[in-house]
Amino acid sequence: MKKKTKIILFVIAILVIVCIAAIIFMVTSDLKQEEKLGKELDSLNTLLNNYPLDYESLDQKISTIVTTDDYAKVEKAVKDYSGDFVNYMKQFDTLINDDTLINAVNVENIKEDGPDFTNTKKKLSESKTSLDTILNNFSNYLTEEVALSYIKDTELDEYYTNLYKKYTIGDNLSEMESAKDDIVKNLNDVKALIENEEEIVNFLAKNKRSWKIENDQLVFYSEILSNQYNEIVSKIK
Repeated sequence: MKKKTKIILFVIAILVIVCIAAIIFMVTSDLKQEEKLGKELDSLNTLLNNYPLDYESLDQKISTIVTTDDYAKVEKAVKDYSGDFVNYMKQFDTLINDDTLINAVNVENIKEDGPDFTNTKKKLSESKTSLDTILNNFSNYLTEEVALSYIKDTELDEYYTNLYKKYTIGDNLSEMESAKDDIVKNLNDVKALIENEEEIVNFLAKNKRSWKIENDQLVFYSEILSNQYNEIVSKIK
């Protein structure tokens, strides 16, 4: 009987040791996964904060999942959310690097498309429409509601949901609001530039018989018009 009791106690002890080892393994594994997630998302954040953006590195980073289980769900959700930000930035960079936008009011374009500026007016109008779309996308995107929609169907518990929030919304909503305000301000500055360029080409088209290009310089026949033109140009930041 004593022998049986000893065997039972020994088995129980072994089971306890196995359970403790399993718990330690799971906790250690979780800690390693969380550490891996933190390093990966910190690396992603560094790329997102280094402008001009390295789109090739970002696309590769966003398309790769390095964690497992629920941590992988958090990682994928964060990267999906970040991926949309990158797509909006691609649209914005394409817009501001367009040759027509950059050269709309330089002498070469005035020679080529003046005095009516049909192509320039069309392109500037299209750029402004595109910018309004980008502005609207960013305004909607940088909200708590939209950020949380990326984990809506993941069935993550509160711990992992809070982990997701840490890497998207931040410690409080004021961080997201601040980022949103900065981006909207920059986009509105670009919109103001486009509107200034529109004002210049419209002024030149309206007064097309009152100026000429001479020695690669825009020359007005009237001092009044010259002053008005310079005043419009001075608005460009």
